[in-house]
Amino acid sequence: MKKVLVSVFLWIVLFFNILDANELKLKQVLIFSRHNVRYPVADNLERYTQKPWPTLSGPKGALTPKGVRLEGYMGEYFAEWFNDNEFLNAGCPDDDEVYVYTNTASRTKATARAFLDSAFKDCSVPVHHKDIDGPDPLFAPVIRNTTQAYKDMVMAEIKRKVSNNQKLKEVYLELNDILNVQESDVCKEDDICDLTEPKNSIFYEVGKEVWVHGPLMIANSVMDFFVMTYYDGLPIKDIAWGNIRSKEKWRVMTELARQDHDIRYRTVAEDIGALLMNYLRETFHNYDNKPKLILLVGHDYNLNSITTNMGFQPIDLPKQFEKFPIGGKLVFQRWTDDENDFLKVEYVYPSWSQLRCGKKYSRADPPQKVVMKLNWCSDKTGRGFCPWTEFTSKV
Repeated sequence: MKKVLVSVFLWIVLFFNILDANELKLKQVLIFSRHNVRYPVADNLERYTQKPWPTLSGPKGALTPKGVRLEGYMGEYFAEWFNDNEFLNAGCPDDDEVYVYTNTASRTKATARAFLDSAFKDCSVPVHHKDIDGPDPLFAPVIRNTTQAYKDMVMAEIKRKVSNNQKLKEVYLELNDILNVQESDVCKEDDICDLTEPKNSIFYEVGKEVWVHGPLMIANSVMDFFVMTYYDGLPIKDIAWGNIRSKEKWRVMTELARQDHDIRYRTVAEDIGALLMNYLRETFHNYDNKPKLILLVGHDYNLNSITTNMGFQPIDLPKQFEKFPIGGKLVFQRWTDDENDFLKVEYVYPSWSQLRCGKKYSRADPPQKVVMKLNWCSDKTGRGFCPWTEFTSKV
C-alpha cells in the first residue's frame, strides 16, 4: 500500500512540475496592446458645464509626452523579460523575428514606436500600418451584420442594459454635482438637466460604431477627460475642479467605462471583433511560419472583443479601476519542452498609481501581471498552461 501511495505521490509531483517555468522555453509571443496615455478626445465639453476646462497642451487623441515615456518603460520591462528567457538574439533582433502592426491612429503608431525604441535600443524595427484615411478595418469597432433581426436584438439588449442601471446612476449623480448640469448649455438647449433621467437615444448604423447619445455619451466624454488628465499628471485640484480626491470616489466614477464597454461593445463583440478574431485565428493556426514576436497596438474596445470572443474568464485587475487600462497588454505566450507546446496568457498592465506617478518599472516595482484563463482550454496545473494543440483546435 505504501508503494502505491509513493508512486501516486511521485506521479503527481512529476505531473505538476512538468510545466515548471524552469523546464520550459519561451518559443513565441503575441502581444495585443492598448495605446498609452493620450490627450482626451471629446468635443463640446463646454456644453456640459459653465466651469472652465483646463487647456490641453497637445492635439486631441494624440499620445502625450508622458504616454511616450510610460510606454518606453514598458518596452524596457519586456526587453528584460525577453533577455531573462533568452527569447531573442542579443542586440537587435533579426528582420524576420519581430513584426509590429498598429491601427492608423497616431496614438497607436506612437505607442508602438515608443515600445520598440526602448525594447530594442538603436535598432531599426519598423512599425507597419495601413496608409489610409480613417481607422484600419481590422481595429474598427463598427457594425457589419446587415440584418434587421440583429439590429433589433442589439437595440433591445442595449436598452435593457441602460435601463435602471444602478451603477450608472451613481456616476450620474456625482457628475450632476461636479458639473452643475442644471446651469449648463446642454440643460438649456437639450433639456438634459439631470443625467439620471432616461434620455438616451441609440445610434445604430451598419458600418458605424454604436453610440448611446444623451447622459451616457455626456458622462463618457467628461470621464475620459478626468481619467486621462489624472494619468497625465494634472494637479488634483484641477481634475474635476478638485471634486475627485479619494480612491473610493474614483472607483465609483470609473465604473462608467466598465458599464459603457458592456453596453456598447460587449453586446456586439462577436460582430465588431470578427475581422480581428479571424486575424488572430489565422496567426495562431500558422504560428510555425510567423515571427517570434508579434506586437499589435489598438484600443480598449479591441481588448473587449478579444477577451469576450475567446471566452476568457472574467477578472477584476488588482490595483486598477479600469477593465482595460491604458498601456495594458494581453500577452499570448507559446512555451515548449521540446516535445509539447503550451499556451499561457497574461495581462500585463500599469496600476492606477503607477500611471499617475510615472516612475520607471523595476524588478522591485514591475507592472501588474495576472494570468488569464480560457473557459474551454484545459489547465490541469492551475498555472494557466493550456496544451497548444487544444488551443489551436478550438480558437
